[in-house]
Amino acid sequence: MTRWERLALLAGPLLAAGCAAARLPPVTEAGFSLERDEKLLWRDAEEFRRSAERSGALHADEALDRYLTGLARKLAPPGAVGRLRVSVRVLGDHRPGAFALPDGGIYLTTGMLARIEDEAQLATLIGHELVHAVDRHAVVEYRTFKNGAAVTAALPGAQVLGLGALGTKAAVTGYSRELEREADAKGFALMVAAGYDARRAPGLFEHLAAWLEEEELEEPYFFGTHPRVQERLESFRELARAAPAGRRAEIGQARYRAAVADLLLTNARLTLSAGRPGAAARDARRHLQDRPRSAAAHALLGDAARRGAEGAGDPAEHYRRAIDLDPRCAEAHRGLGSVLAERGDRSGARAALAKYLALRPDAEDRAWVKTDLEALGRKP
Repeated sequence: MTRWERLALLAGPLLAAGCAAARLPPVTEAGFSLERDEKLLWRDAEEFRRSAERSGALHADEALDRYLTGLARKLAPPGAVGRLRVSVRVLGDHRPGAFALPDGGIYLTTGMLARIEDEAQLATLIGHELVHAVDRHAVVEYRTFKNGAAVTAALPGAQVLGLGALGTKAAVTGYSRELEREADAKGFALMVAAGYDARRAPGLFEHLAAWLEEEELEEPYFFGTHPRVQERLESFRELARAAPAGRRAEIGQARYRAAVADLLLTNARLTLSAGRPGAAARDARRHLQDRPRSAAAHALLGDAARRGAEGAGDPAEHYRRAIDLDPRCAEAHRGLGSVLAERGDRSGARAALAKYLALRPDAEDRAWVKTDLEALGRKP
């Protein structure tokens, strides 16, 4: 099996035909050492990590990375941190997704973090991914795959290096039904043991179910052969009901909101670019709850309103609010100029577009804006 094919398995292993490979003891057991094929997977994980760094697909926020990695290490069972490279990084992708590399590196998408509401739900997600690494599930699936199926176009290794497909490779999915259920149960136990409110755990899958409904998807990713969102939602509800009651537990909403406030705006931009103005407006509003003077968020709400976001209001009002907050918000001037041109206010449009070019002399759309300005200057 080539390195590219192994990398495809790292991002989202398929359940291969044939018998599953034998289980391995967790990394926390005494005498743990990497097996020969496991060393190959760890090497590929390191190459994947370097590729992600070079690709530009990572969301650059060191404070957020520290927060997420700190939570992962808090959740990890004793001995795991010293034997795994436990860390969490964020990929810029508006689709909800998460996966763990064999060496303990965890990747979450901006779309997933934008859906989560609090630290308890985040702990549910990270705990799940940690179990995959601690219990060495990637090796089990790798051996199952080698023994039971031929590599096909369904595992495009080259796409994995491009990172564009990562968001579609997992929404807390990817392993066999048995291993996913095990990661759910053990990850839930890690979350509860760390002091989080068990009742918040099902919310993770409620958010995913809502996203599927919005996107009108029935069996995305590997749901045809792996536990579906609704099935796993019911499983988490059962786990939550069975958890010991009466103990004061954390939710951590304020901490979580503070950590992801800026990410919400990034995800709003990605979502708008993907043609989802309503979802983009929702993320921008959540960003404004913690950053009420964010001119960029008001400018984005204007863009979302222009593209038909339901209930987004008058785009011109959003652009003017952005300019009031920050007169150097170039995107707001451009948006306002376009709206005023559409409404027949030629002088107002010219002033706004000229200001945009003054603020962004090297703008990629400079030639188009200059053309519009010339057209606006001609007599109607």
